[in-house]
Amino acid sequence: MIRKVLFMTLLLYACGCTAANVGKEDKEILRRFWRYAAREKLAEKGIAERVPVIARFFVGTPYASGTLEVAAEVTAEDLPVVNLRALDCVTFVENVLALAYLERYGNGAEQAFVDNLRKIRYRDGRIGGYASRLHYSSDWLYEMGRQGLLTDVTKFAGGVPYGKRIGFMTKNADRYPVLKASPAEKAQMKKVEEAINSRPYYYIPKHALRKACGRIREGDVVLITTTIKGLDTSHLGFAVKRDGKTYLLHASSAGKHVMLTAKPLDAYMAEIPSQSGIMLGRARRGK
Repeated sequence: MIRKVLFMTLLLYACGCTAANVGKEDKEILRRFWRYAAREKLAEKGIAERVPVIARFFVGTPYASGTLEVAAEVTAEDLPVVNLRALDCVTFVENVLALAYLERYGNGAEQAFVDNLRKIRYRDGRIGGYASRLHYSSDWLYEMGRQGLLTDVTKFAGGVPYGKRIGFMTKNADRYPVLKASPAEKAQMKKVEEAINSRPYYYIPKHALRKACGRIREGDVVLITTTIKGLDTSHLGFAVKRDGKTYLLHASSAGKHVMLTAKPLDAYMAEIPSQSGIMLGRARRGK
């Protein structure tokens, strides 16, 4: 029953195809990406070098929230959801990293992309109950480090201890259909929150961003922390360098598409009171 409730809430956004069978429109986007990858000689670049190049491929892609929500029941074999047509801030980052970690580009690489997406989106790359998906970004960053996909460089870049207690999802279970419907799933999510709260995390307060930007590299994953009680982060994207300044390339709900911030990261965040600072993840440099 728990699994049935879970998978009734995890379906493709605006598409009748399941993720394991990439939809027609997504296949076409991948074909365009293979051509782009060949022009940019991605196969010759290291992972960290690929990331910003791949992120730029998606500039202009429409923003859409709820891209992982469901309209019909699916099974674990049908996941992960693939949607390259419309992105939110999380799926933008997930898709870019899934493409960056491909061993080869071109026809035949589609399944490897889907496999990478599963590894990036789910704990240990395994799709199980609701808590197997990495809902909290701090937890996601920890898991990416454990899998050797990203390194948390927040402390190195000037971070200070981030002692915030995480518990937003279970304290607001009515907002999450699976948690509301299943006490067992809520208990599992509570264990995830307890695990997060048992680990040391760091963040760079936004008043210290200008000083820290010299240690941020192009392509670093920028996870923006929030003042919202019980929540670790509220947004994420990739660092882009322009004229010695750091900008954010992100799927913007305000701009309605994937775009570069008009202002440098510190100025952009200064205008949003609920944003408190950043965490940083860095892809490995080798292939």
